[in-house]
Amino acid sequence: MTRPLALLVLLSSLAHAQVTTVGDVIVVPDATGSIHQRVMGFGLPGLTPAQGLACQDASRAALGALADEYDFLVVFLSEQVNGPSNVPLFQQARVTAQNIGQNPLLNDGAPFGSRAKLKGCIFMGSARRLPADPDALAGDLGSGNLGMTGLEVLGHELGHLWLVGADYDTGFGKQEDLRSGDRHYQVRVDSRSVMFGSCIDPLGGDVFRVKGCARKYNSMDQYFMGLIPPGDVQPLLLVWGQGSNDPLGPLAPTAAPVTIMGSERRVSVTDVIRQMGARSPAFPATQRCFRTGFVYVTRGQPTPEALLQVDTWRRRFESWFTAATDQHGFVDTRAMGQGCIVPQPDAGAPEPDAGVAVDAGIIDAGVEEDAGVPAPQGGGTGAAPELLGPQQLRQTGCGCSHVELSSMLVLAVWLMTRRR
Repeated sequence: MTRPLALLVLLSSLAHAQVTTVGDVIVVPDATGSIHQRVMGFGLPGLTPAQGLACQDASRAALGALADEYDFLVVFLSEQVNGPSNVPLFQQARVTAQNIGQNPLLNDGAPFGSRAKLKGCIFMGSARRLPADPDALAGDLGSGNLGMTGLEVLGHELGHLWLVGADYDTGFGKQEDLRSGDRHYQVRVDSRSVMFGSCIDPLGGDVFRVKGCARKYNSMDQYFMGLIPPGDVQPLLLVWGQGSNDPLGPLAPTAAPVTIMGSERRVSVTDVIRQMGARSPAFPATQRCFRTGFVYVTRGQPTPEALLQVDTWRRRFESWFTAATDQHGFVDTRAMGQGCIVPQPDAGAPEPDAGVAVDAGIIDAGVEEDAGVPAPQGGGTGAAPELLGPQQLRQTGCGCSHVELSSMLVLAVWLMTRRR
């Protein structure tokens, strides 16, 4: 398709309120405002929360135009909504693993418009509330994330597909103090994880320092995600007890440390498996490449600045997720992606942008829906990037218009404004 023709397709799609892709951002028009209005009120206990309903509406629209080939959809709203439910949330669609503390029978993709693939939707709320730089502190979004960056908040919500439902048994019966009741690490766990908990240094004599730090997925998280075997999991430090100095939530990296008292306990993956059973399917017959679509729900014509903000988050999340899983997990955020590009390290230093696409299907990471024998891991030269290809990807791409997010986008939106 030539650039003039692609520009006409983009203008036509925007003008007629159709779902389209601009670059790799999936644009869902909200002509009536119904998706935005979903988050104006509180959700009712026992029912799908308001953000989850907004996610389902946006997902149905997106998957009505695109193929059902996404593991996750990440939803941003264009307008600031002052409702109480305009906070990040993960709405689950399917669970494909057992013995991870999640409902192993959940298979509820129909409200999302997904017959077979989608695992869940991450509602990020109004893009205007989020930092333009996804590596910047997100501020208080009303979901307990104070002290975390925008990417850490996104990683937190996505992590809820697998985390945190972990209990353990050290030989004296079930223990539930590794986590809080709302599926987060409790504050006295040295998790260093996006799933809350803390970053704790032992000082000796039952004294511990709680500090701020950058957060990722720890090795216990990665075990539950199916990215590593049990033998690679490091024990978690749990400071048993409680005190008035306990932080209320994650501390920002620049926050002053606090001192707590308690007794040290180490929780191993063996303790977890003793209580919960071994994860099934077990590594390496597990999925490690996750196709993740970024959806921008817009009232009226999207501005170039807003689309570039969402695209910045999309691009950065790919490299962040790889680093946050210690190079064990990958996401493909391209609207018409063909698999996950795994950059090769140079003398031990990862190069997030070094990969180039190669033919899909060279490497199949396995999917948990039919996890069989995993394919071999890459070639022997170390020079070419490895491609982990999700199954059921259509070689022809998505059933929607697609143009580069570049100067053509700026020109298109400007021309639409001029025409009005």
